Amino acid sequence: MFLRVFIFYHLIFEVLSITKIISINGEVESGPVPTSVDSDTDCPTSCYFNSDCMLASLATSGQCFLYLFSALTTGLKIAKSTETTESIVYFKVTSSDDTCSPELNNTNLIFASENGYTYKWEYTKEGFSFPRCRDGWKQFDRSSGVSVCMTAVGLGNTNKVNAQSACQKLSGMLIGLETQVEAQWMWDQIKIQKGYEGGNYWLAGERINNPGASGCKTTDFLIKWSDDGMTKGVAITKNTNVSNLSCTDGK
Repeated sequence: MFLRVFIFYHLIFEVLSITKIISINGEVESGPVPTSVDSDTDCPTSCYFNSDCMLASLATSGQCFLYLFSALTTGLKIAKSTETTESIVYFKVTSSDDTCSPELNNTNLIFASENGYTYKWEYTKEGFSFPRCRDGWKQFDRSSGVSVCMTAVGLGNTNKVNAQSACQKLSGMLIGLETQVEAQWMWDQIKIQKGYEGGNYWLAGERINNPGASGCKTTDFLIKWSDDGMTKGVAITKNTNVSNLSCTDGK
Protein backbone atom coordinates (compact mmCIF):
# COMPACT_ATOMS: atom_id res chain seq x y z
CA MET A 1 0.00 0.00 0.00
CA PHE A 2 1.53 3.30 -1.12
CA LEU A 3 1.04 6.27 1.19
CA ARG A 4 1.16 9.93 0.18
CA VAL A 5 0.57 12.84 2.53
CA PHE A 6 -0.30 16.44 1.59
CA ILE A 7 -0.27 18.88 4.53
CA PHE A 8 -2.26 22.11 4.83
CA TYR A 9 -2.87 24.32 7.86
CA HIS A 10 -6.35 25.15 9.05
CA LEU A 11 -7.79 26.75 12.22
CA ILE A 12 -10.28 24.56 14.06
CA PHE A 13 -11.64 24.93 17.61
CA GLU A 14 -9.62 28.14 18.06
CA VAL A 15 -6.36 26.18 18.15
CA LEU A 16 -3.92 25.45 15.37
CA SER A 17 -4.78 22.15 13.74
CA ILE A 18 -3.45 20.63 10.58
CA THR A 19 -5.62 19.36 7.77
CA LYS A 20 -3.93 16.57 5.84
CA ILE A 21 -4.84 14.91 2.60
CA ILE A 22 -3.68 11.30 2.89
CA SER A 23 -3.85 9.09 -0.18
CA ILE A 24 -3.69 5.33 -0.57
CA ASN A 25 -4.09 2.91 -3.44
CA GLY A 26 -7.66 1.73 -3.10
CA GLU A 27 -11.26 2.29 -4.10
CA VAL A 28 -14.64 3.06 -2.58
CA GLU A 29 -16.36 -0.26 -1.94
CA SER A 30 -19.72 1.19 -0.91
CA GLY A 31 -21.09 4.59 0.01
CA PRO A 32 -23.38 7.46 -0.98
CA VAL A 33 -23.61 8.86 -4.49
CA PRO A 34 -20.51 11.04 -5.01
CA THR A 35 -20.13 14.37 -6.78
CA SER A 36 -18.04 14.26 -9.94
CA VAL A 37 -15.34 16.88 -10.54
CA ASP A 38 -13.97 18.22 -13.82
CA SER A 39 -11.10 15.99 -14.92
CA ASP A 40 -8.88 19.04 -15.39
CA THR A 41 -9.14 19.87 -11.67
CA ASP A 42 -6.62 18.44 -9.19
CA CYS A 43 -8.54 15.82 -7.20
CA PRO A 44 -7.01 16.19 -3.68
CA THR A 45 -7.04 19.99 -3.95
CA SER A 46 -10.72 19.95 -4.89
CA CYS A 47 -11.54 17.97 -1.75
CA TYR A 48 -9.39 20.07 0.54
CA PHE A 49 -10.94 23.38 -0.47
CA ASN A 50 -14.49 22.01 -0.32
CA SER A 51 -15.42 22.36 3.36
CA ASP A 52 -18.03 19.59 3.07
CA CYS A 53 -15.71 17.08 1.38
CA MET A 54 -14.43 14.23 3.55
CA LEU A 55 -13.05 11.89 0.90
CA ALA A 56 -12.10 11.93 -2.77
CA SER A 57 -11.40 9.10 -5.18
CA LEU A 58 -9.52 9.12 -8.45
CA ALA A 59 -10.56 6.34 -10.83
CA THR A 60 -8.24 4.69 -13.33
CA SER A 61 -10.06 6.67 -16.03
CA GLY A 62 -8.85 9.90 -14.43
CA GLN A 63 -12.31 10.89 -13.18
CA CYS A 64 -12.37 12.46 -9.71
CA PHE A 65 -15.28 11.97 -7.29
CA LEU A 66 -15.93 13.85 -4.04
CA TYR A 67 -17.79 12.30 -1.10
CA LEU A 68 -19.60 14.97 0.90
CA PHE A 69 -20.24 14.67 4.62
CA SER A 70 -23.70 16.26 4.34
CA ALA A 71 -24.74 13.56 1.85
CA LEU A 72 -23.61 10.66 4.05
CA THR A 73 -26.86 8.74 4.62
CA THR A 74 -25.32 5.29 4.14
CA GLY A 75 -22.13 3.59 5.27
CA LEU A 76 -18.84 4.41 3.55
CA LYS A 77 -16.25 1.66 3.12
CA ILE A 78 -12.84 1.78 1.48
CA ALA A 79 -11.07 -1.30 0.11
CA LYS A 80 -7.26 -1.22 0.10
CA SER A 81 -5.34 -2.42 -2.92
CA THR A 82 -1.74 -2.88 -4.05
CA GLU A 83 0.68 -0.26 -5.34
CA THR A 84 0.11 -1.48 -8.88
CA THR A 85 -3.54 -0.40 -8.72
CA GLU A 86 -3.98 2.98 -10.35
CA SER A 87 -7.15 3.99 -8.49
CA ILE A 88 -6.45 6.30 -5.52
CA VAL A 89 -8.47 7.33 -2.47
CA TYR A 90 -7.81 10.66 -0.69
CA PHE A 91 -8.77 11.02 2.99
CA LYS A 92 -9.18 14.52 4.43
CA VAL A 93 -8.16 14.29 8.08
CA THR A 94 -7.33 16.62 10.95
CA SER A 95 -4.36 16.34 13.30
CA SER A 96 -2.80 18.43 16.07
CA ASP A 97 0.75 17.95 14.76
CA ASP A 98 2.59 17.91 11.46
CA THR A 99 4.31 14.54 11.80
CA CYS A 100 3.66 11.72 9.35
CA SER A 101 3.38 8.19 10.70
CA PRO A 102 5.21 5.53 8.65
CA GLU A 103 2.24 3.22 9.15
CA LEU A 104 -1.30 4.13 8.19
CA ASN A 105 -3.85 3.15 10.82
CA ASN A 106 -7.11 4.47 12.19
CA THR A 107 -5.42 6.83 14.68
CA ASN A 108 -4.30 8.95 11.72
CA LEU A 109 -7.70 9.22 10.10
CA ILE A 110 -9.88 11.66 12.03
CA PHE A 111 -12.33 13.78 10.08
CA ALA A 112 -13.62 17.06 11.57
CA SER A 113 -16.98 18.30 10.30
CA GLU A 114 -17.78 21.97 9.77
CA ASN A 115 -19.50 22.19 13.17
CA GLY A 116 -16.39 20.86 14.91
CA TYR A 117 -17.45 17.27 15.64
CA THR A 118 -14.87 14.56 15.02
CA TYR A 119 -15.26 11.11 13.45
CA LYS A 120 -12.54 8.48 13.52
CA TRP A 121 -12.23 6.11 10.58
CA GLU A 122 -12.22 2.46 11.64
CA TYR A 123 -9.32 0.37 10.39
CA THR A 124 -10.45 -3.08 9.18
CA LYS A 125 -8.74 -6.08 7.64
CA GLU A 126 -10.11 -5.15 4.22
CA GLY A 127 -9.58 -1.40 4.47
CA PHE A 128 -11.43 1.41 6.23
CA SER A 129 -14.97 2.11 7.39
CA PHE A 130 -16.40 5.52 8.26
CA PRO A 131 -18.51 5.62 11.46
CA ARG A 132 -22.10 6.79 11.22
CA CYS A 133 -21.82 8.46 14.65
CA ARG A 134 -19.43 11.12 15.91
CA ASP A 135 -16.77 10.23 18.48
CA GLY A 136 -18.25 9.42 21.88
CA TRP A 137 -21.68 8.47 20.49
CA LYS A 138 -23.14 4.97 20.14
CA GLN A 139 -24.96 3.71 17.04
CA PHE A 140 -28.10 1.58 17.27
CA ASP A 141 -29.82 0.04 14.23
CA ARG A 142 -33.59 -0.28 14.46
CA SER A 143 -36.03 -2.66 12.78
CA SER A 144 -37.50 0.16 10.68
CA GLY A 145 -34.13 0.58 8.97
CA VAL A 146 -33.34 3.79 10.87
CA SER A 147 -29.95 4.10 12.58
CA VAL A 148 -29.71 6.43 15.58
CA CYS A 149 -26.71 7.80 17.46
CA MET A 150 -26.97 8.18 21.24
CA THR A 151 -24.93 9.75 23.99
CA ALA A 152 -25.72 10.14 27.70
CA VAL A 153 -25.62 13.59 29.31
CA GLY A 154 -25.54 13.86 33.10
CA LEU A 155 -27.44 16.94 34.34
CA GLY A 156 -28.30 15.95 37.91
CA ASN A 157 -31.87 16.69 38.98
CA THR A 158 -33.45 18.47 36.04
CA ASN A 159 -36.68 18.84 34.10
CA LYS A 160 -37.56 17.89 30.55
CA VAL A 161 -37.14 21.40 29.15
CA ASN A 162 -33.53 21.55 30.36
CA ALA A 163 -32.91 18.03 29.04
CA GLN A 164 -34.15 19.05 25.60
CA SER A 165 -31.99 22.17 25.70
CA ALA A 166 -28.89 20.12 26.57
CA CYS A 167 -29.52 17.88 23.56
CA GLN A 168 -30.00 20.83 21.22
CA LYS A 169 -26.65 22.29 22.30
CA LEU A 170 -25.10 19.05 21.04
CA SER A 171 -26.99 19.35 17.72
CA GLY A 172 -29.25 16.50 18.83
CA MET A 173 -32.66 15.82 20.32
CA LEU A 174 -34.20 13.66 23.01
CA ILE A 175 -34.62 10.11 21.71
CA GLY A 176 -37.15 7.38 22.39
CA LEU A 177 -36.43 3.83 23.55
CA GLU A 178 -37.07 0.89 21.24
CA THR A 179 -34.94 -2.17 22.06
CA GLN A 180 -33.57 -4.12 25.00
CA VAL A 181 -30.04 -3.47 23.73
CA GLU A 182 -30.63 0.28 23.94
CA ALA A 183 -32.09 -0.07 27.43
CA GLN A 184 -29.07 -2.04 28.68
CA TRP A 185 -26.71 0.56 27.24
CA MET A 186 -28.66 3.30 29.05
CA TRP A 187 -28.43 1.41 32.34
CA ASP A 188 -24.69 1.00 31.83
CA GLN A 189 -24.33 4.74 31.22
CA ILE A 190 -26.21 5.51 34.43
CA LYS A 191 -23.79 3.28 36.35
CA ILE A 192 -20.81 5.02 34.76
CA GLN A 193 -22.09 8.52 35.49
CA LYS A 194 -23.79 7.96 38.85
CA GLY A 195 -22.26 4.78 40.19
CA TYR A 196 -24.84 2.40 41.66
CA GLU A 197 -27.02 5.10 43.19
CA GLY A 198 -29.58 4.69 40.43
CA GLY A 199 -31.15 7.34 38.28
CA ASN A 200 -33.50 8.04 35.39
CA TYR A 201 -33.40 9.45 31.88
CA TRP A 202 -35.65 11.90 30.19
CA LEU A 203 -36.79 10.41 26.88
CA ALA A 204 -38.67 11.85 23.90
CA GLY A 205 -42.06 10.57 24.98
CA GLU A 206 -45.13 11.40 27.03
CA ARG A 207 -47.80 9.25 28.62
CA ILE A 208 -51.10 9.47 26.77
CA ASN A 209 -52.99 7.52 29.45
CA ASN A 210 -52.46 6.97 33.17
CA PRO A 211 -50.28 10.13 33.35
CA GLY A 212 -50.38 10.37 37.13
CA ALA A 213 -48.56 7.13 37.83
CA SER A 214 -46.20 7.65 40.75
CA GLY A 215 -42.44 7.38 40.36
CA CYS A 216 -42.49 6.25 36.74
CA LYS A 217 -42.68 2.63 37.92
CA THR A 218 -45.81 1.38 36.23
CA THR A 219 -46.05 -0.33 32.85
CA ASP A 220 -49.74 0.57 32.55
CA PHE A 221 -49.39 3.42 30.08
CA LEU A 222 -49.02 4.18 26.39
CA ILE A 223 -46.31 6.39 24.95
CA LYS A 224 -46.49 9.10 22.32
CA TRP A 225 -42.98 9.48 20.93
CA SER A 226 -41.86 12.92 19.75
CA ASP A 227 -38.50 12.28 18.06
CA ASP A 228 -39.49 12.82 14.42
CA GLY A 229 -40.53 9.22 13.86
CA MET A 230 -37.22 7.65 14.86
CA THR A 231 -38.88 5.49 17.54
CA LYS A 232 -41.66 3.09 16.55
CA GLY A 233 -43.93 1.03 18.80
CA VAL A 234 -44.50 0.93 22.55
CA ALA A 235 -43.96 -2.74 23.42
CA ILE A 236 -40.60 -2.02 25.04
CA THR A 237 -42.30 0.07 27.75
CA LYS A 238 -44.23 -3.00 28.95
CA ASN A 239 -41.03 -4.49 30.32
CA THR A 240 -40.83 -3.63 34.04
CA ASN A 241 -37.06 -3.12 34.04
CA VAL A 242 -37.28 -0.86 31.01
CA SER A 243 -40.18 1.20 32.33
CA ASN A 244 -38.15 1.92 35.46
CA LEU A 245 -35.42 3.44 33.34
CA SER A 246 -36.98 6.78 32.56
CA CYS A 247 -39.69 9.23 33.43
CA THR A 248 -41.68 10.06 30.34
CA ASP A 249 -43.96 12.80 31.65
CA GLY A 250 -44.06 16.11 29.84
CA LYS A 251 -42.70 18.33 32.64
